[in-house]
Amino acid sequence: MEPKTKLQTSPEEAGRIRRAVQNVRKIDGGNGSSRLVEPRHAGEILELLKDERVSGDVYTLPRPFSITSITDWIEDHQAQARAGTGLLLYARHEDGKIMSITDFQFWPKWSACEFGGVIAHTHQNQSLGTVGVKAMCDFAFETIGVQLIALTTSLDNVRSQKS
Repeated sequence: MEPKTKLQTSPEEAGRIRRAVQNVRKIDGGNGSSRLVEPRHAGEILELLKDERVSGDVYTLPRPFSITSITDWIEDHQAQARAGTGLLLYARHEDGKIMSITDFQFWPKWSACEFGGVIAHTHQNQSLGTVGVKAMCDFAFETIGVQLIALTTSLDNVRSQKS
């Protein structure tokens, strides 16, 4: 989904944003670091997303959930990362389990992005989402250099609307 607000930017600026996205391997933040998802993570991600408390109100996830749909989603995001237009990242808890997924969409020609994600149910209601949103905004503005962040949520996604 494209942003409604579109800032015109130069081809040089769009290229700089694209290259910045292409160079991302991980994001260090207040809750640890997030790394690029790879197809080998599909099984773990499937288990995380099967929990409706995690995935229920997130409309951008690849439904219905299956190992094939998750693998295809990951591979699509790998192509987006190579093109400089998207990123799919995960973070692990100290217990070794994937605790969050963050999905970025970038529009370099408009110096804009949007992101969304999920947090494991066992880590919800601990302000991790709020801290994560701040870290992702800082990353988008400071590291990637976009000038605009778009936010879209489903009407029943109160948790994201509060962040």
